[in-house]
Amino acid sequence: MGLLLMLRPPQPRPKSLRRATRAQRREHRRADVEEWRTAQQQGWLLDVEVETLLLLVNNAGGSKLPILGQLDPWSDAVLDHRDIPQLEADIDRLEAVASDDAQRELVAAMRKLLMSWRAEPDLILHCYGD
Repeated sequence: MGLLLMLRPPQPRPKSLRRATRAQRREHRRADVEEWRTAQQQGWLLDVEVETLLLLVNNAGGSKLPILGQLDPWSDAVLDHRDIPQLEADIDRLEAVASDDAQRELVAAMRKLLMSWRAEPDLILHCYGD
C-alpha cells in the first residue's frame, strides 16, 4: 500500500467523464499519464510506504501532528502553500524519531519534496491514498 504525494498546479473543477466518448476518456487518461511522468521527472512525485509513514507518525505524536497526524492514507487530500510551516514542523518531528534507514530515507524524501514546493509557491500538494 502506498500514499502518493504529488505537487501540481491548481486544478480546474473536474468535469464528469460519465457522458464522455471513448476518445475523450482515452485523451483524459493520456493527459494524466503525461502529467504524472513530468511530475516524476521534476521531483514533484513521492510514493510513500504507508506502514513506514504510519509508524513514524505514531512515534512522533500521532494525531497531535497538525498535518500528517490528520492525513488519512487511504483517502485523498489537498494541501496548499499555507500548510507548509505546519508540514515542515511535522517532518521535523518525524526526523527526530526516525530509527532506521528506511524511515530516515522517507523523511529525507519528504523534506526534498517540501523544498521543491517552497521553490514553486503556486503549486498544491495532492495526497492520493491507496
